[in-house]
Amino acid sequence: MSTRRAGPPQGLPMSAQLPLPYENEKKQRSKCMSFVCCMWKVFTCIFSHVTLVAMVVAYCFLGAVTFEHLEAENERNVKRGISSIRVNLTDAIWKMTNDKPVLHQHNWTEAAVIHLQSFEKEILSAMKKDGWDGIEDVDQIQWTFFGALFYSIIVITTIGKSSQGDC
Repeated sequence: MSTRRAGPPQGLPMSAQLPLPYENEKKQRSKCMSFVCCMWKVFTCIFSHVTLVAMVVAYCFLGAVTFEHLEAENERNVKRGISSIRVNLTDAIWKMTNDKPVLHQHNWTEAAVIHLQSFEKEILSAMKKDGWDGIEDVDQIQWTFFGALFYSIIVITTIGKSSQGDC
């Protein structure tokens, strides 16, 4: 005969012969301990979500403060630049008119068109490159705190959309 065991006796199920320590611990856990474990799971779930939402809100507010600080003064400078462009144009046309002892419509119109074309190019450049919105009032700017907050939220939603599409 062999020295190996033949296995468990035929009549007894396997679980009855080998008690698992995990099952004993599970049975021995009190209702109070089960409640504490359940509450811990709920707390960690809620805490992690609240922390995540708080971090996103803080990121938006920090972004709003940063964008307002960086962009508001630039927007004011662009608006001041537009005013100086207009003043330069009117001064150039006045000087051109004042320098001529006799005005001829054809000559004056040609010179004025040259100045106006230069003015148009500077205005278009300010709109395309500098983001001028057509409003010259220095006190009326787009980069207020709430405008910058809106921009920060848009940046987050745009990043979230593009990263979801990559998966």
